[in-house]
Amino acid sequence: MAGDENDHDHAHEHDENCDHEHEEGDDIVTLIDADGTEVDHFWLGLVELDEEQFALLCPVDEMDEESESTSVYVYSYTMDEDGAESFEAVEDEELLARVQAAAEAMFDAEQEEES
Repeated sequence: MAGDENDHDHAHEHDENCDHEHEEGDDIVTLIDADGTEVDHFWLGLVELDEEQFALLCPVDEMDEESESTSVYVYSYTMDEDGAESFEAVEDEELLARVQAAAEAMFDAEQEEES
């Protein structure tokens, strides 16, 4: 898992169909990079750790069913009282490792429930 994706300003754009629960795994989050380019990401999940929330995102253009690995980016996630979402890249390596371990445990538990 990676912590940042080259200086995004972390704007989240959505339409009226985005319900902000992001549980289906197919919601799209659009981040705007430092060059002003919109980059679509799949919302993979939300990890809660130490009373903070972390979004797990994968760039849409990197998702390839034939590939054995994809990049997953970790962002600190908040939503204000008006429903505006904020994404901030996590750069602390120790925190990234803890979020990664929590995410792996969460995904393992989901797979066990499905089988």
